[in-house]
Amino acid sequence: MKRRKFCKTMLGAIGACSYALLNPMRPLYAFSPETACKTLLVLFQRGGCDGLNTIVPFGDDTYYNLRPTIGINAPNGNSDSAINLNGFFGLHPALASFVPIFGSGDLAILPATHYPNASRSHFDSQHFIESSASIADRGMKDELHGWLNRHMATLNRNGQLRAISFGSSLAQSLRGDVDVSTFNNLNNFNLGLDENIGDSLISRLIQIYDQTPLPDTSNRKLTHKAGEVALNNLDVINGINGEPYIPANGAMYPSNGYGNQLKQVAQLIKANVGLEVCTISHGGYDTHGNQGGAEGNHANRLRDFSNGIAAIYQDLGSRMSDVMILTMSEFGRTAQENGSAGTDHGNASSWFLVGGNNSLNGGIYGDWPGLESSQLYNGRYLNMSVDYRNVIGEILSKFIGNPDLSVVFTGDSNNSIDPDSPAAYTPLGIVA
Repeated sequence: MKRRKFCKTMLGAIGACSYALLNPMRPLYAFSPETACKTLLVLFQRGGCDGLNTIVPFGDDTYYNLRPTIGINAPNGNSDSAINLNGFFGLHPALASFVPIFGSGDLAILPATHYPNASRSHFDSQHFIESSASIADRGMKDELHGWLNRHMATLNRNGQLRAISFGSSLAQSLRGDVDVSTFNNLNNFNLGLDENIGDSLISRLIQIYDQTPLPDTSNRKLTHKAGEVALNNLDVINGINGEPYIPANGAMYPSNGYGNQLKQVAQLIKANVGLEVCTISHGGYDTHGNQGGAEGNHANRLRDFSNGIAAIYQDLGSRMSDVMILTMSEFGRTAQENGSAGTDHGNASSWFLVGGNNSLNGGIYGDWPGLESSQLYNGRYLNMSVDYRNVIGEILSKFIGNPDLSVVFTGDSNNSIDPDSPAAYTPLGIVA
């Protein structure tokens, strides 16, 4: 259905309505530039990304003793060697698209990020990281909402499309009381009907959802709310899908679902629909065997991962001053390679922050824990030097301006995080 006809149908079906979707006084689908909001894009590398072959500690000789076949060569100018960052750390060569971002000061690297007493179960660790409650509460899976949803609840904003979880299911970090929509591809979100039939259906639905459900019928209220959200999403997404989206500044996204989702995030941000948070998953990091070194399975995932981030960074240009990209993984891998030329479930891993236009002081953050047996966690795993809750705490308090971190980090007072004091968070380069 064309945008103009869609709006005419919705506004003409009934009179003025309290629901924002049908309010004829509101602007079309976009906010004005003056009210464009900050956006946090959280990109989860699922499967447990091997941080030691992502941010290569080539200055630590023990690295090569532990990884005789899959280790990445120290920087030597060849395409199979690490890309030097500071004389000690280097980027995996597949992350070459990160080089100009790091050089511009817009990339912060955290080589050893995790949480205390961590689980090495994919599902438990993903759930805990995305819930961000206290360590003591990690078993209360069914009762924990996600940290991004709790964060949105503290702001009480009224964007048309505040949050999106890209994928086949709602990300744990976005589960909670605030309405969140899940999509695989925005282009496929439509009624799938002839235009005239679609107009008629929308007209009838508006009349239904304009009615106020009885207060004692909770199921009806839930159904009513879901219908309102669906109609609102149809409005917003039809508004941005009128013409093919052309990325700016020559940006080239990966030609796959991951690249398309990043491109659609950029499209929504530019449309000023009030997008505050968005989650995208990038899988394939469970490299128990045949991991590869400078080339191979892990390298292919890293290349795709970084090329997508570089594309949205380039596409958004000056809009990156209002956007922060946070990447995370549920854990890293064992420090020593296994007998199958791979690595097993580990502990700390490498996380990244990407900002723009001086919103971030780029660099490498956190002390290096070391790779000697006595320095490893349980003698096998990279120790953490940065608690990931410090990272998200600083993003929310300094970049987004969240006034109440105690809601985000509920029950965390006994685990080194002071939710009432942003000053307690380890400085990680975000400019207030």
